[in-house]
Amino acid sequence: MEIKTKPKIFIHSWLSDDLLSKLKNNFDIDHHDTKESILTGKDLLDRVLDVEGILVQSSPIDKKLIESCPNLKIVSNVGVGFDNIDAKLCTKMGIQVTNTPGILNDAVADMSMALLLAVARRVPEGDQIVRSGGFKANFYHLLWGADLKGENLGIIGMGSIGKDVAKRALPFGLNIKYHNRNRLSKDIERSLNAEWMSLLDLLKSCRFIIILCPLTNETKHLITIKELKNMKRDSFLINIARGPIVKESDLIIALEDKFISGCALDVYEFEPNYDIRLARMDNVVLAPHAGSASVKARKGMVELAAKNIEMFFLEKDVLNPVNTIN
Repeated sequence: MEIKTKPKIFIHSWLSDDLLSKLKNNFDIDHHDTKESILTGKDLLDRVLDVEGILVQSSPIDKKLIESCPNLKIVSNVGVGFDNIDAKLCTKMGIQVTNTPGILNDAVADMSMALLLAVARRVPEGDQIVRSGGFKANFYHLLWGADLKGENLGIIGMGSIGKDVAKRALPFGLNIKYHNRNRLSKDIERSLNAEWMSLLDLLKSCRFIIILCPLTNETKHLITIKELKNMKRDSFLINIARGPIVKESDLIIALEDKFISGCALDVYEFEPNYDIRLARMDNVVLAPHAGSASVKARKGMVELAAKNIEMFFLEKDVLNPVNTIN
């Protein structure tokens, strides 16, 4: 399909030069590279008032923005989670929303295991000892960590990424337990040697717990002081999903009072802000929301988000619809 008048598209993301040039063949592009800054509020609104499409990474596409854009037809999100977009309002207003599932699964699953290993084996502590000149000898008592083999790994959110984490965890000798809104088929459970548990039972029985569920009204503050007190004293919590799933102030209490042994976080309740007390704890591993930050995943996500924009205007279809537009 040929476009006679190029639709105006605002791109709030990194893009390769080749992909940007390709999009300019069919679209009137206004591009803001997010390596420079993340636009929000008026700075973002001023750029999108008359656009027909938005390709967005990170920034909130909220009620005020959506209602201020009378020509908006599609919001293409760079990422699987789309809690930054008011998808319900978009549906009501006939605006297509898309995301980029699948491409980042391997990267996020790899990072989940990296965080687990880092906090269990105290990797950042060791790095700091060497960098600060504290490595004087191979002391026998130095940095004793947690073993993985034979321990229970609890996965909260057994979607496609959760399954990929389970596949990576099995060779370490971890026993796979999971909690999911919908239980997996018995065939899938058998293939992953996975056992479904209630959230309470999972918290009580697992040494390592990885959060991989989406952020919804139901999962916001899924983990509070109540849940943390039910975890094992020698357990570790890893959150690579969305920050607000864990109530950050309660997590700090649990760490300070030694209800749990440690945690690894790639996401934060009020990111990019976080409680500085987390950074002062040796048993806490911190990452800057980099779960999908592999070369293949990040390039692929942007390419898929752009493909959804192209298909919407050129073929009246999309590959990855989040909502249904009548």
